[in-house]
Amino acid sequence: MSARLFTAACLALLLAPGAAQGEILLDHPWAQATPPKAVVGRAYVVITNKSNAVDHLVGVKTDAALSTEIAGIRILQDVPNLRRLYNIDIPAGRSFTFSPGGYHILLRNLKKPLVAGDRISGELEFENAGAVPVVFTVEDGPAR
Repeated sequence: MSARLFTAACLALLLAPGAAQGEILLDHPWAQATPPKAVVGRAYVVITNKSNAVDHLVGVKTDAALSTEIAGIRILQDVPNLRRLYNIDIPAGRSFTFSPGGYHILLRNLKKPLVAGDRISGELEFENAGAVPVVFTVEDGPAR
């Protein structure tokens, strides 16, 4: 491959549409403290897509749980039902909020209880931006 072709290929990758890691901003990532024998926890974050193209949150990994799910609540016949979601659209220039009582990151099979003050390392996986590192701070108190 010639140097000119290589340079052109690199520029094309840099200028391709979609969010780069720096274009995904995470605000106040936190997880709610759990009772001592809990096996499920919940985490929340506000995700802002600063790019010019929609991106999709397609997965979450964390060192605190054996598995994770993106989950949301929908009301069916006046009864709230939890449902698993396989991706979340984050429109260009917009934010998406995970919050108590709504969309959240479900932490299944916790390795240990979530204690206020602990920090949970993980990654949010986006279709365009790829893996974006995150640290959730465990907080006490009622759901906000």
